[in-house]
Order: sequence, then C-alpha cells, then structure tokens
Amino acid sequence: MHRNFRYFFSYMNIYSLTNDAIMRQIGSKLKELRIEKNMKQAELADAAGVSVFTISSVENGKATSLLTVIQLLRALEHLEYLDSFFQEEAMSPIAYAKLMKKNKKKERVKSSANNTNNIDTEW
Repeated sequence: MHRNFRYFFSYMNIYSLTNDAIMRQIGSKLKELRIEKNMKQAELADAAGVSVFTISSVENGKATSLLTVIQLLRALEHLEYLDSFFQEEAMSPIAYAKLMKKNKKKERVKSSANNTNNIDTEW
C-alpha cells in the first residue's frame, strides 16, 4: 500500500513540473545512466551516433527530439524506459467473455440415421 501511495504522489508531481523541468529531469537521468556505464560523453556520442554537443545539451536539460532520446537510451542499453509505450491494454474479463460468446460456434449433432445414409456404396 505504501508503494502505491508513493507512486500516486510521484505521478502527481510530474504534472506540477514545467516542460523545461521535465527535460532537466530526463537529462539528469541520462547523465546518471551514462556515468553508471562509466562512459564519457564522447563515447556515448559515438555509440548513439550524435555529437558531443548534443549529449551535453541533453544532459543540461535543453530541448531535444524524441529520436535523440531513443538513440541515447539504446546506446546506454536502457530502452526498457520506453516499455509502457509498447504494452497493449489488457482486455477486461467481461469484454473477453462477450467476445468468446460472439465467436462461439454452435455444433450440430448428426443423428445416426443420417450417418448410415451417407455411406458411399458404389465400388
């Protein structure tokens, strides 16, 4: 319960931040990930295919493109930060039951009399 409570306030706090403050947070996190990997800005720039100036700008919270963030996360081997964009919504049990009911085909039971009439007797 405590974890959910903390998540709620963390989630709510992000909406109180300006776009610039969010960019600074993203830049700070990317810098932290780079340092954890013991990489210099030049090494990350080379691995991500961007300039050192771009790395410095992003780490300092300057506006950047989503593509650049993806390139940096890939080079830092942390694309999992984007997982929530790739999760499909789970179907509710009620919606699933309705779908199954709609797609359910009724099986016809054949009588044994019809089965004997259908036997091919021409040989």
